Amino acid sequence: MRRLGSRLGSGKAPALTPYGTPLPRVVHSRLAPVKPGRLIVVGDLHGTPELFTLLEKLSYQPSHDNLILVGDLVNKGPASLELLEALPRLEAAAVRGNHDDAALAAWLEWRQQGRPLPSKFAWSRDMTPAQAEMLAQLPFTLTVPQYGVAVVHAGLVPGVPLEQQDMWACYKMRNLVPHEAGGGDGGGDGVGSADATSTTSSTRSTTSSTRSTSTSTSTSTSTSTSTSSTSGGARYTAVEKAKEGGQAWAPLWPGQPPAQHVFFGHDAKRRLQRAPHATGLDTGCVYGGELTAAVLPPLEDLVESSPGFVEAMQDGRPLTREDLRVRLVSVPAARVYSPPDTHAGATAVGAAGTATGAGTELVR
Repeated sequence: MRRLGSRLGSGKAPALTPYGTPLPRVVHSRLAPVKPGRLIVVGDLHGTPELFTLLEKLSYQPSHDNLILVGDLVNKGPASLELLEALPRLEAAAVRGNHDDAALAAWLEWRQQGRPLPSKFAWSRDMTPAQAEMLAQLPFTLTVPQYGVAVVHAGLVPGVPLEQQDMWACYKMRNLVPHEAGGGDGGGDGVGSADATSTTSSTRSTTSSTRSTSTSTSTSTSTSTSTSSTSGGARYTAVEKAKEGGQAWAPLWPGQPPAQHVFFGHDAKRRLQRAPHATGLDTGCVYGGELTAAVLPPLEDLVESSPGFVEAMQDGRPLTREDLRVRLVSVPAARVYSPPDTHAGATAVGAAGTATGAGTELVR
């Protein structure tokens, strides 16, 4: 299995992300303040301009609504720089995707060490230091406690507190491989396990956009797998590739606070995922599919209209899309910007038929 970044000794926090970039000031962040309008979470952009079409369809108001992007803002599509330029104006918050971190790593090596930029990162030659800093400060998770939701690029491992989630898993995992407690770790090395030693500190900072955030940070070593132990004695290894086995992590997510419902991306092959307590929003826009948003009502309206939401928040129980009154809205890609990779596969192209199946509003 591929191993990213460098590792420090046991019990020590890494100084770098899995792709070798400096850690953001806040690794696990919290949206603050929450504006009085809607909460809008948008799937993987990959440098596609459909974000502007989608926000126009939603009549998005930056001064009133809350916009969160699930990461992979850049790479593959033609509008990476245009999107980075627009994020502050849109007052968008975002979490870090693996492509965001990889692009930043390549840019830093080019600027600081004179290494040539790989062709897939050639667009970043025109990225400004301020835009690179935006990528550098993207957190790995972003919670919205008032709604009981969390946003992560790839996934979370059940049984591991949010602040102890492994950085690699947060932006690379797709599957969980279960195995018996006390047995082999399925190819992992115990990274991110609930009983593993981790270093945690409290800090305050800002997201890569103009939104202010604060929470505790947690760091862990970076590998291609991550394991956890759950209260039931089961253990999971987080893996990325289907050939490594396991099943999609989202149906296994128990809705543990503060992530009573999770919104995520990174999985274009599975397209729109509707697990009980997690929603996958990567519908393959860059591959010719769609760009999808989960739209939640303003908090005041949600409290008034959803007894299930109020009860779940009071009891700390998992939240469903019905509790949250989620509306799924998609716009089709204008074209195929990038051929599907080996994970996304041809099924991601023309994904419109999938997202429309359960109340998704498709804009044509």
